[in-house]
Amino acid sequence: VKDEPGFGSKTAKPGDLLLVNYVATLPDGTMVDTTLGGAKYFTNGNNQSIQPAEARPVIVRVDGKDPVPGIPKGLKVGVQGMKVGGTRVLSVPPELGFGQSDVRSPYATVPGGSTLTYEVTVLRLSDTGPDSLFKNVAGCGLGGANTMTNGCSDLVAEE
Repeated sequence: VKDEPGFGSKTAKPGDLLLVNYVATLPDGTMVDTTLGGAKYFTNGNNQSIQPAEARPVIVRVDGKDPVPGIPKGLKVGVQGMKVGGTRVLSVPPELGFGQSDVRSPYATVPGGSTLTYEVTVLRLSDTGPDSLFKNVAGCGLGGANTMTNGCSDLVAEE
């Protein structure tokens, strides 16, 4: 298991918001989700996107409710204690992941009962709210149908 500590002065505690990049894989190495972009994703049923996904980090609330759906409890708990710039590989069992039912993720179907591996890198940490996570970055943020991805691939770890 990889656990690189990072360089930040604060460690993530329950309630903090983290801006992270991650890659999630099944035990056979199949990628089921990523914030790094570059791969085609499912759009409707079995149809895949024409263009690869854009990079877009996500916000995770440490051990709490997330602004982004699809973030399993194992990821929310597993980032506790991380610092900005840190990278950690987490093994998320089904009871802290997506349970016993098959779940369609953006890139593949997660079979029920799957243990997932997440490689997570912390880009930003905030104990004051989401605005500070996007400091000095214009055009990168959450938004559903109005998703903004300009500048997301340029985000670097910083306090």
